[in-house]
Order: sequence, then C-alpha cells, then structure tokens
Amino acid sequence: MGIQARTALAALAGAAVVTAGAVIFAGASAAVGPSPDPIVQAAQATCVTDGGGFCTVTHGLGKLPEAIVVSANTPNPYNGFMLNTVQGSFTATTFQVRAMFSQTTPKTYGQIWFSYAAYAAPAPPTTPTMTITPPSSTFPTPTPTPTTPPPTTSADPTPTFATTAPSGGGS
Repeated sequence: MGIQARTALAALAGAAVVTAGAVIFAGASAAVGPSPDPIVQAAQATCVTDGGGFCTVTHGLGKLPEAIVVSANTPNPYNGFMLNTVQGSFTATTFQVRAMFSQTTPKTYGQIWFSYAAYAAPAPPTTPTMTITPPSSTFPTPTPTPTTPPPTTSADPTPTFATTAPSGGGS
C-alpha cells in the first residue's frame, strides 16, 4: 500500500472516530435544569446612581424574583466599580442595584450600564378541581299503585263426571 493510500485510510479512520464520538456526546448531553422551567427575563439597563450609589431597576417578571444576576457593562473610562443587587429590594416590578468603587466608596451620581437576568419560580401547575355533590337528603316518595284483588274463580272443588251411558248398541 502506498503512502497516499495509507494517508487516505488514516484520514477516513480518524473521521469515523470523530463522528462516532460526536454521536455519543450528542446523545449524552441533554440539557438538565429545574422543572418546570423558571420564568426568566434578561435585559440591559442603565441608570444614574443616587448619593449612596443605588438605583432602582424595573423588571417585567410580574412576580417576586428568586434571584437576579447583574453584570456591569459600562464603557472603559467609567467601569472601575463593582455592581451588586441590594438584599431585600426585590419586588414584583423592581429591584435595586448598588455600584461601589471600593468596599467603602459608592459610585455616586454617575451613569452605569449593566445586564441582568431575573429568575422567578413558575406558577404552580393547576390541578383540575372536581366538585362532588352529595346525594340529596330528600328522596321522592313513590306514588302508591292501586291494588286490585286477583280475579276470583268459582270452580267447584269436587269434580263431576258424566253418568250417561254411551249411545249405540252393544252386544
């Protein structure tokens, strides 16, 4: 077998191994997460902080978030700060973030840009309700049916026999 044939054979074998590995990996890599899926809103936001480095952000979950993840996205000359959500500030429509230059120095009266992802638990599945109506305590009274005595027969209890002799001659 020549060098070109061996190279082609090796390339073919390598492609088969890669393909088999991809098929095995694809079958084993199903996404796993909470079930049922949580409600998620991801967005970009901007605001101007107050004198304490706080600003309030409006979200559209419509219910109290369980977690909010924020990531600063401020242009280079203005990005030397840390950004966190404020504990206890989550409501069904808003949350607060705080921007800090250091652990003790807030970023005051400055514009910040950031991305966030807010997560809320889905509404519990609705279970069908069944209403069972107990039986009525009053039952209809049956209409009495007139009773008629059974027909009477005037049969004589003693059987009667014919006593006449047959006609015709006898010898």
